[in-house]
Amino acid sequence: MLTQARDPLILRTFEALRGARRATVHLYNATAPLFRELVFGMDKAEVIALATRATRLIRQQCEQQPETRWQYEYSPETFCFTEPEFALEICEAVADVWQPCAERPMIVNLPATVEVNTPNVYADQIEYFCRHFSRRGEVCISVHPHNDRGTGVASAELAVMAGADRVEGCLFGNGERTGNVCLVTLAMNLYSQGIDPELRFEQMNRVVEVVENCNQIPVHPRHPWAGSLAYTAFSGSHQDAIKKRV
Repeated sequence: MLTQARDPLILRTFEALRGARRATVHLYNATAPLFRELVFGMDKAEVIALATRATRLIRQQCEQQPETRWQYEYSPETFCFTEPEFALEICEAVADVWQPCAERPMIVNLPATVEVNTPNVYADQIEYFCRHFSRRGEVCISVHPHNDRGTGVASAELAVMAGADRVEGCLFGNGERTGNVCLVTLAMNLYSQGIDPELRFEQMNRVVEVVENCNQIPVHPRHPWAGSLAYTAFSGSHQDAIKKRV
């Protein structure tokens, strides 16, 4: 469950999750200079204090409900246009409070909140973080690409190659603005390279049907792997090759 770094919202989150067998509490706060200065009116130290205080409250609440198997996720929102050194610093501070271990698993999620760079730049940011984060072996590094520049899938693929363990996205790229990374395209791309993403799309038409019905958003006919025209050839030379069993 996603929550801002505000005490009433954190407490309400735990009220909603009471009795759950397993739950992930996902805290986020923006870290980029623009947000620090214009939205929060805080300096770096104050933004770190905001995140660590909220993390401390979340840990206390988890300890008060030991019947639930808790996992903590922290996102430095606007990571993609935060100074890499500061993103590292705030995540180190949050992890120091949480103390990740087998009993207290932790995800550090590094979002491209708004896609502002080419995929290789995002991958460089992920690689820098993975190389320098002191608790790298104790946490799961996650990425959360958006598709503002139309390169969400490429950003996710390069981020995984750069060291990320996990990708957050949506089926068929639904989400804010131009959407999050499409998990269907990403998963099928991995399948095509002999990598099992552990997602099942054998009944792709059924997946499309359910998603369109639930979201009331049609899947584009030319959507990779799943669109109704994805395997249709109109070019004469292509049709000729298909007839000849190419």
